[in-house]
Amino acid sequence: MKAILVTVSVTTRIVVPDDFNIDDPSEKDYELIREKAYPRLHRNLDENGVGDSLPADGLEEDTEMPFGTSNKDEYYQPSFTDMWKKEIENSLSSFEVFASKKVAQKAFPGVEILTYHGDDIEDITFVDERYE
Repeated sequence: MKAILVTVSVTTRIVVPDDFNIDDPSEKDYELIREKAYPRLHRNLDENGVGDSLPADGLEEDTEMPFGTSNKDEYYQPSFTDMWKKEIENSLSSFEVFASKKVAQKAFPGVEILTYHGDDIEDITFVDERYE
């Protein structure tokens, strides 16, 4: 697994007063944008989803914060203790994890799936493809 940055541009149309200064917006102008544009963008996303309506303007690998370096990055592993108690054969090494909780649950039904973050487990290897 690796982290990538997806850049998208969104555009919505709002009506503003004639004195709205596009070249040097005031705080009042920004308040008007927040009041009018944000709800329209959210409503459009809620109704239409992201899908193809927001084509990526750019894709690049995140080299400043690779996957696993942020505590917001989540990955999953079945509880080895739970497998031992239920006498389920453990075919995983301690560093082998899942990117998808659904795949982990499918691979180890009835076993507690634990959530880990960032560098909780050193030198992780993703095994989702092995179990899909």
